Amino acid sequence: MLQYRKYSRPESIQELFALMEQNKDSFDLLSGGTDVYAKEAGSGKLAECAIDISAIEAFSNISRSGNSITIGANTRVQQFLEDAVLIECVPIVRHAAIYFADQQIREAASVGGNLANASPSGDLIAPMAALDAVVHTLYQDESGIHEKDYQIMEFILSPKKTAMEKRACIASVTCPILSGYGCAFKKVGLRRSLCISTVNSAFLVKPDADSRSFADVRIAFGGIGPTPTRLYECEAYLKGKPICREVIDAAAEFIPADVVRSRSRREYRAIVVRNFFFAGLSEALAETGVEL
Repeated sequence: MLQYRKYSRPESIQELFALMEQNKDSFDLLSGGTDVYAKEAGSGKLAECAIDISAIEAFSNISRSGNSITIGANTRVQQFLEDAVLIECVPIVRHAAIYFADQQIREAASVGGNLANASPSGDLIAPMAALDAVVHTLYQDESGIHEKDYQIMEFILSPKKTAMEKRACIASVTCPILSGYGCAFKKVGLRRSLCISTVNSAFLVKPDADSRSFADVRIAFGGIGPTPTRLYECEAYLKGKPICREVIDAAAEFIPADVVRSRSRREYRAIVVRNFFFAGLSEALAETGVEL
């Protein structure tokens, strides 16, 4: 059980920032609290006050507009397996959610918490990176409460560190709705699920109208460095090329030699990246009806 001296559960954004101001720098924001439980279990130091944002309705909204969907920070990981709108609009996140811990944890773990925790191996981060998601934050200064947006690749700076202002919170994240894409999520850890990923990856592939060439490709990895990694050179090489094993093998040569920036198990992680590269693209293509 979490051991905080004070606990608050604001119901509005204004109340939230008032509590943040009152408690200065000695507070933890939590929604489901799963990462905070892990921190406490690991003998990490908790702040004096817990501010639970789960009752703020504005952070729980899911809204679809045109070719994008905005997902509130309080959205639970389990919802990506059950909510018809989320399943239709961001299927790559559903693929990741399947292997995200167990249902009990998924019912508590939130989108905002997973992003704010900024873990190199966070299972939602690679899919969000592949989607080029935009993180919407709120912060307060002397003139009031303001919005500030970040591209996901700019938001996560290093393990446990984001680009957010000092007293700020994630309000929501916006993802494009990509039609005609196949997707795949690959991860490896001590087990396939119920474990922290050693390496994870997200693949989005769109064949052309004739299903002969790559129209678009997006490949993101987590767990191989302090921040998520996009294989932009590989993506650029594949676009417009015929869909075949030889082309994919050639694209793999554009994986940077120093793609693994983690300090531990570098050779192993490098092998995983190359193995996932072909397997992930193959699975994503299969979703579109294209077999290699």
